[in-house]
Amino acid sequence: MTTIEIKLTIDIKGWADFAEADMLSQLIWDGLSEADGAWHCMNFTSDMSIWESTQDSSTITLIYKNDHLTQLLVTPGIAYGSLSPLIQKFQITTSS
Repeated sequence: MTTIEIKLTIDIKGWADFAEADMLSQLIWDGLSEADGAWHCMNFTSDMSIWESTQDSSTITLIYKNDHLTQLLVTPGIAYGSLSPLIQKFQITTSS
């Protein structure tokens, strides 16, 4: 499965300069839940969380440094669809 990296707009140098990174991270977490059985969360390390769709195995990977989002990856499918509104809201781009 292809992984798509979520990139910031050209005027922001990186995730460290993205003032809304924490808000984006919180909105992603708020929109996903294991309670309804649609998502499964895996935390293999203290600085990474992977949310996997139980329907098509697509994933959202959040990577942190010092509790600050530093990288966001998504695979095509339900995962990408769930992030699409946030990609538009925060005017971030994707690259494969």
